[in-house]
Amino acid sequence: MTKTSEIRLGQLLVQKKHCSLRQVNEALLRQRKLRSRNENIPLGRLLVDSGIIDGETLREVLAQMGALQLHCPLCRVDYAVHTYERNSVHQCPRCKEPLVLGDPGKSEGAAAALPPAAQPRTGEGPGEAPRDAPAVPAASAEAPAPPPPARPARQERGDDPARDAFVGKVLGGCQILERVAQGGMGVVYKAKQLNLGRTVAVKILSEELANDATFVRRFIQEARSAAQLSHGNIVHINDVGEVQGIFYFVMEYVDGKNLKEILKVHEKLDIARALEITIQVCHALRHAHNRGIIHRDIKPENIMITREGVVKLADLGLAKRVAAENSAGITHAGSILGTPFYMAPEQAKDFSSVDRRSDIYSLGVSLYKMVSGKVPFDGRSPIEVMIKAIDGKKVPLRELRDGVPQELEDVVDRMMHKLPEKRQQDVEELLRDLNRVMTLLPQAEPA
Repeated sequence: MTKTSEIRLGQLLVQKKHCSLRQVNEALLRQRKLRSRNENIPLGRLLVDSGIIDGETLREVLAQMGALQLHCPLCRVDYAVHTYERNSVHQCPRCKEPLVLGDPGKSEGAAAALPPAAQPRTGEGPGEAPRDAPAVPAASAEAPAPPPPARPARQERGDDPARDAFVGKVLGGCQILERVAQGGMGVVYKAKQLNLGRTVAVKILSEELANDATFVRRFIQEARSAAQLSHGNIVHINDVGEVQGIFYFVMEYVDGKNLKEILKVHEKLDIARALEITIQVCHALRHAHNRGIIHRDIKPENIMITREGVVKLADLGLAKRVAAENSAGITHAGSILGTPFYMAPEQAKDFSSVDRRSDIYSLGVSLYKMVSGKVPFDGRSPIEVMIKAIDGKKVPLRELRDGVPQELEDVVDRMMHKLPEKRQQDVEELLRDLNRVMTLLPQAEPA
């Protein structure tokens, strides 16, 4: 499994109270040491071998994530199993042989290597059928499903953007011109919307997420919800769609840089400017929150700043509609939502329980970063960062930078309180606090 998938597994195990964040973190650190010795053991296997969880629990959780694969020793075929009950037996749809846990190098669910009889023949991978048998794709153990639609080849991170396979293609009526950014959710391109002749941005969902049917369903539903937002401080979403297994959304093109890029150059911002940026983000959040939408992933990378200095909040495609009738069934239990450095403690413990106060926390971390040049919590793994955020012990802003008003430190501390009920309870209250601090700065006026 990928690193992101293992973090999702750890989060889900914690949410379901099968283990603690500290136990997951210890397993991840142990995994890191093993990898330094060229031993690649999945997180789930480490937790099972340590007696923290049992194999049946692991199978159940992996099935909920859509990451459980069972193997037929006779046919040498892997099957994705999407529903699993404890102590149940799944049979190969071809030969009726009981399926076993897959190859530990391929699936999170294995507790030991496959027996020799189950090893692939020369030239066959662990998920391939024997050469003398028709191929059976990895699918539900009850009924094999057809493979997903083919996607155009794309280059990996770090490759030359000029050689990107999507550049020059037309997607959703937009001709892709150049790649401008790449993040955890996918790749952002500058494009020309052909019917209107205007410049737009197209974000293409990463292949890993595009293969997660539950995530895709939520992605489309929530991108459509976010498209209803119209505010000068929000990057507007114009369209969302799918072409041959490629999921994308078309959004307003911002001629400028994101805050992460700016902080790479300047490290710290002028305190007044940091407050101005935060206040403009608050205006965007007020508009979204008043319409029942929570962002859930406030961070410098999602805070765009135009050449004219206008702040625009991006990536509301991750947003959550609060109304129960719209949010029921949308949140995927295995999804990792948010970025560990900026994630609220309650989001780290149970990522389905976020509300507007979680956005206030993440904005507080972003303000802390703008003022100090550092994140308040760091660690050797994302889980370790989450543990520190839950503990809530950080270096005070005034120890990291001279000239920080006590009032600003107090506001940031309240924004970042580990208990949601101790933070500002809505953006209106936060705006009052920020504007009050602005009046204390030399030559500053309230926004």
